[in-house]
Amino acid sequence: MLEFIVDNFPVFLAVILVAMTPTLESKIALPLGLSYAVWGDATLSPFLSFLCAYFGSMLPCILVLLVVRKIKKKTSGFVQDKFLSRVKEKYHKKLAILGGKSGNFYKLSLLAFFVAVPLPLTGVYTGSLLAGLSNLKIWQSFVAIAIGELISCLVVFLLCTIFENSVGYILLFSLVLVVLFLLFDLVFTLIKKRHNKKVLEIHEDDVCNFDFEK
Repeated sequence: MLEFIVDNFPVFLAVILVAMTPTLESKIALPLGLSYAVWGDATLSPFLSFLCAYFGSMLPCILVLLVVRKIKKKTSGFVQDKFLSRVKEKYHKKLAILGGKSGNFYKLSLLAFFVAVPLPLTGVYTGSLLAGLSNLKIWQSFVAIAIGELISCLVVFLLCTIFENSVGYILLFSLVLVVLFLLFDLVFTLIKKRHNKKVLEIHEDDVCNFDFEK
């Protein structure tokens, strides 16, 4: 998909589209816009690449917040029963904090910090998803996510500026990191699912044996 975007869109639009893509977001989009190896003389200036990456990554935020908040109100359905239940299980600790009795400032700071870490499986999409599942106000969540994403973009921007001759390597390293994180998350999910299945089977066997003995 990344190759398709690069081959078919002008550089500024490609950066925005990559920034809008889940998992990739600004952590890939920003160095992509600065990569001379990819764009040659059409490479964006650092400021324009930063602006496009930040703008693109924030575009889906409100939509995700509103959609998740609406789905959250439903009591049943495929998305509610399958997708959101898995998200709640995966991020139950963070959701417990966001839904706890702590003050709003603490919760919003935690949300901003989570988005600010420029690593795969964190960022605007996941932050918006968690905020949508919480009881935080939408506008407060948006501000916290916007601040967190700004910090994330600044971190990546500084890395690309300090090591401007190695932007291509930063882009490659970021892509490899995304793939590794996704693989690790997939393997961990499968192991956990298999473990839960075994626990359920043991529990069912115990129940059957107990009924039989009775």
